[in-house]
Amino acid sequence: MTGAARAGEPTRLLTVTMLGIAAGSILVPINSTMLAVALPSVMDTFGVDAATVASLVTLYLGTVAVSLPASGSLGDRFGHRRMFLVGVAAFGLASLLAAAAGSFPILAISRVLQGVSGSLVSTSSIALVRAEAPADRRGAAFGLFDMLVSVSAAVGPLAGGLIVGAFGWRAMFFVAAPVALLAALLVGVVAPPRPTTTLVGTDGRPVSPRPIDVPGLAILGLALVALLVALRGSAIGVAGTIAMIAVVPAFVAFVVVELRATSPAVDPRLFRSVPFAAAVGGVFGATVVLHGCFLLVPLLVERLQGGSPEATGLVLLGISALWAVAAPYGGRISDRLGRRLPAVVGMAATGAALALLWLVAPTASLVVIGAALSIVGFGMGLSGSPRQAAALETVGPERVGMAAGTYYTGRYLGGVVGASLAGAVLGTTVTGEGVALGFGILTLAAVIVVVVSMGLPGRAAAPRSRSAVRPTPTPSSATD
Repeated sequence: MTGAARAGEPTRLLTVTMLGIAAGSILVPINSTMLAVALPSVMDTFGVDAATVASLVTLYLGTVAVSLPASGSLGDRFGHRRMFLVGVAAFGLASLLAAAAGSFPILAISRVLQGVSGSLVSTSSIALVRAEAPADRRGAAFGLFDMLVSVSAAVGPLAGGLIVGAFGWRAMFFVAAPVALLAALLVGVVAPPRPTTTLVGTDGRPVSPRPIDVPGLAILGLALVALLVALRGSAIGVAGTIAMIAVVPAFVAFVVVELRATSPAVDPRLFRSVPFAAAVGGVFGATVVLHGCFLLVPLLVERLQGGSPEATGLVLLGISALWAVAAPYGGRISDRLGRRLPAVVGMAATGAALALLWLVAPTASLVVIGAALSIVGFGMGLSGSPRQAAALETVGPERVGMAAGTYYTGRYLGGVVGASLAGAVLGTTVTGEGVALGFGILTLAAVIVVVVSMGLPGRAAAPRSRSAVRPTPTPSSATD
């Protein structure tokens, strides 16, 4: 039952369902934070260079980005709870394949499979969180969810460093299997079954589940693949050149098709809403920063400064740990003062810390690097949940999967761009100048996000959904 249906009742945000959703959701980011620590070890195992090993990050994030719109549509059509359970189960199996990979191509394929299943988890997770929370506490709910995910992901770099140092990088992938099992048990078995519900529009009439827009999804998938290939351009050769030529026509064709569709997979009209456009643009830029850091920092610490995987884990711990501390405050502040203030202040702090790293990173001590990254994490945590809440408040429950898929597509495309930029700047040799330039680019990205975040809502108002949800005896539910 959604927050709308529970209006007037005491609401406890920290539930078994919320814990289960968070357990599944950490699978996606933790496989970036932990893998960051393992990248140098993977390079040694398979004899690949920095640009090649970076493809493990870009393949994963790119696959998630391509799959997210379809995942949102599947959740709207067949139920977000059902898609969540499918996603966590598939993610656990793909992780076991990664652990057993005997070659770099097999490891890369396993990352693609993780990306597909991770997209199901990502869109269904925030749709379920939205359904769990009343409208006037949605910022706090996303803040709590962000905190739970961040606390869990915070141990990723440290645990990854300890695991890789003691048992090798393969052991790192085994961690995902028990986490996936726990999430499936909490959401699918332990949490009590929900009353079956049906979506009701503002006119009081039932709203049917949205059909899947196969043509739109197919064109969007091709456009995103072309974009991802184009990002690697000269590294791929002729295919990269063709992709760069095809990107703009593919996206234009997608927009034309979606504007004519009765139930578009991604409605371009959503971007007429300034808050939604600002939220998607903001999460894109913020994730450029995050994944750029996760590629630059391990290579800085282990290749330039001769540190260990454990040292990398400790340094990166600050990002997720301070993110977890700031996230609930960002959500609560945004419920009272509007989504804009914490988002702008948070990303301004992140930009300042990145500017410091730009100036001193190659020769800085681990303490200085860790302190700066902690500020980066605090700023990201303060801005994240207000941005996410703003994005999902623009649609009713029957379209939340589409909005979530669009929002997360922006997020993971940002991750691809961040990792690609860092890999391109470093090339085949890790140098101090290259690392400094990488942090300079990330500083510029943070400044742009500050400007974009000015488009988020600036007033504290109790947001209301455009649709309500009423219990009925119908056989399907949008959040089932």
